[in-house]
Amino acid sequence: QRPPPPRRRGTRSRARARAMATVPGFHGFYGLAGGDMFAGALNVFGKPCGRGVLYRIESGECDVGIFDGDLQMLGRGARFTRDRDEAVDLQDGQPRGALALDAALQLVGLEKAPAVRHKGSLPTPTGYDKMRLHKTQAWYQYRALAMLPMTDSNLGPHEFPPQWKAGQE
Repeated sequence: QRPPPPRRRGTRSRARARAMATVPGFHGFYGLAGGDMFAGALNVFGKPCGRGVLYRIESGECDVGIFDGDLQMLGRGARFTRDRDEAVDLQDGQPRGALALDAALQLVGLEKAPAVRHKGSLPTPTGYDKMRLHKTQAWYQYRALAMLPMTDSNLGPHEFPPQWKAGQE
């Protein structure tokens, strides 16, 4: 009589792992020490990982494309000028040539050009203000009493998240 064939270990756990849901995608902001900011897909550790916009505070330019965790562009993308009126075609972060604004938006899948962000466009910090504190507290107390979502900011909508074309989120 022959012995039974050896049992393959781990097949049940592999099948179970394949059936599990994938890790959800996160969207948000990642600020760098020099003032640059990434807006787009983040991994579970809050680091850039995927499609988004990298705003450069000094030059006012922004790069749109797919980025890795070290903020290196992967593949094709576009760099928009400070005033968002011109664009440059990028391949792995290296300039290839000029692009028309419409062609750049089509290439990266944006509805409109990213928001302007440079040193001159940011508000001047004002420090602590007691009246502003009370207005903010009143805003959230009102929302709590009216049973409204607490996720809406008293400062209005945030202008920096990229606005992708429908079906390309």
